[in-house]
Amino acid sequence: MKDGGLGVNSNYRYAAFISYAHSDEAVAKRIHNGLETYPLPKDMDASARGKLTPIFRDVTELTAHHSLTEKIRDAVKTSRFLIVLCSPAAKNSHWVNEEIKLFRKLHGEGAILAAIVDGDPEIAFPAALTEDGREPLAANMTTREGFRFGITQLAASMLGVGLDRLVRRDSQRRRKRLQFITAGALAFAGLMGAMTWTAMDARDAAETSRSEAENMVEYMLTDLKGELDKVGRLSILNAVGDRVTDYYDAIPLSDMDDDRLVRQARARHLLGQVALSQGNSQKANEEFNGAYKVTGEIYRRAPDDPDAIFAHSQSEYWVSKAYIEAEQYEKALPHRLAYDNFSEALYKIDPNNRLWILERGWAKDNLGTNYYKIGSYREASKYYLEAIEIFTEQLDLYPDDEEYLYEVTSSRRNLAIVQSAEGKIEEAIENYRAQIQSLKRLVKKYPQNSLYFKELVGAQWWLQTTKIRQLNICDMTEINALITDFNSLIKLDNENDVWKSDLLRFKNMISDNCSN
Repeated sequence: MKDGGLGVNSNYRYAAFISYAHSDEAVAKRIHNGLETYPLPKDMDASARGKLTPIFRDVTELTAHHSLTEKIRDAVKTSRFLIVLCSPAAKNSHWVNEEIKLFRKLHGEGAILAAIVDGDPEIAFPAALTEDGREPLAANMTTREGFRFGITQLAASMLGVGLDRLVRRDSQRRRKRLQFITAGALAFAGLMGAMTWTAMDARDAAETSRSEAENMVEYMLTDLKGELDKVGRLSILNAVGDRVTDYYDAIPLSDMDDDRLVRQARARHLLGQVALSQGNSQKANEEFNGAYKVTGEIYRRAPDDPDAIFAHSQSEYWVSKAYIEAEQYEKALPHRLAYDNFSEALYKIDPNNRLWILERGWAKDNLGTNYYKIGSYREASKYYLEAIEIFTEQLDLYPDDEEYLYEVTSSRRNLAIVQSAEGKIEEAIENYRAQIQSLKRLVKKYPQNSLYFKELVGAQWWLQTTKIRQLNICDMTEINALITDFNSLIKLDNENDVWKSDLLRFKNMISDNCSN
C-alpha cells in the first residue's frame, strides 16, 4: 500500500496508532482523547481532510516473553500514522521499539510522529526512532501549555494542514470561549445553587443532571482557571467556588461513589489554590480541609490502593501549604510528616514510578523547610540531605534529566541556607558551589529558560554574601562576574525592582567590606 499525502486516508482502519510505555498510560489516554475530540476546521472539505478518529491505543501490558500480538501487528498495519510517546520509560521499552520498527517497515518514515511526554530527547527518544542517524522532530508535551500546543501540532500533521492555520483558529476559539464563559460564570453559579437543592432531593431522577453539573464544575476549575489566570481574572471563580462548595456540602460522603469523591476533592484542591493565590487563607483552609475529609473517605475505602493513597497525600500537602503560607509552621508539621509517610508508601508500591520518586523527594525537602522555619536546624539538614540523596540517585541513572537536576539544586540551596544559619560556613559554601555548577549546566542546556539564570544569579549572590560576611573574603573576580550577571538579569526583567534593590544592596556591601 503506497503512502499518500499527510492527510488521513480512508483506506486505513485507524487514523493513528499510539505507541507508548505502560507507565505513560495516563498521558497516552489524554492524548488519545485530545486528538479524537479535536475540533476540525469548518472550512475543510470533508472528503479531503479525513478524520482524527478512530485512534488505536492498546490498553494491555505486553509481557517480556511474547512477540507482538497479531492484534497489535494488524493495528499497526492498518494505521495511517504512528504516534510515539517519548519518555525514559519508552526509550527502555522493547515493545515501543518493536512497534516503531514494524511501522517503518510497513509504511516508511513519513507518517511517524513523535511527542515528548517526559524528559528531553537525549533520555526520551527510543533507539528505533533515532537509528541510522535519524534526528526526529517532536512535540514537547511535558507542560500544560506544551500539551495543548502538542495536540495542535499532531492534528496539523495528521490533517495535512499548516500549523499556523490551526494555531490561529485555536487562538480565536479560546478568546471567544473565554468571553462566553466569563459572561456565563455567574449564571453557572446560579445553576449550582439550584443543584444544591437537587442534591438533597429527588436523587435518582436528578442523577444525569448532577453528572452534567459536575462535569461543568471540573471544566470551570481546570481549563477555565488556566484561561482566567492568564488574564488576571481568577476572581471570577469566587462566586462559582462558593456555589460549588455549597453543592458538595449538601451531599453526604457516604452517598457518593469513588468517582464523585475524586471529582469533589479535585475541585476543592483547585478552589483552595485559587484562594491561596488571592491571599485568602481562611477560604483556602476551608477548601483544603474539605478536600481532606473527602480524600480521607477515599483512603478509608481503599487503604492499599495507590490512587487513594496519592489522593489523600495531596490533601495532606495542601493543608500544610495553607498553614505554611499563614506562617503557622507548628500546625503544618504533622501534615507534612503524614505527606512524607504517604510518599514512602507509594514508593514501596512502585519504586520505579517517576511521580512517586519525585513525591518522595519533595516530601523530604518540604519537611526540611518546615523544620527550618521552626528553628530545628538539625532536623532540617537531615531531611534536605535525604532529598538530595533521592534526586542524586536518579541523576546517576539519568545524568541529563532536567527535572532531577533542578530538584538537586533546589535542595542544595536550602541545605546551604540552613548550614549558614548553623554557622557551618565551609559546608554551606561547598553546597552553594555545587548548586551553582548544576545551575550552570541547566543554563547552558536550556538558555531559553530564564528561571535557571535567575536562580544562578541568586545562588552566586548567596555565595558571595556568605563569603564576605562570614569569612571576610572578597574575591573580586567572582564579585565582578556576579555584578555583570546581575545587570544581564535586570535587562531581561527591567520592571523587577527586587533585582535592582538586591544589586544596590550588594554593591553597598562590597563598598563597606571590600574597600581594600
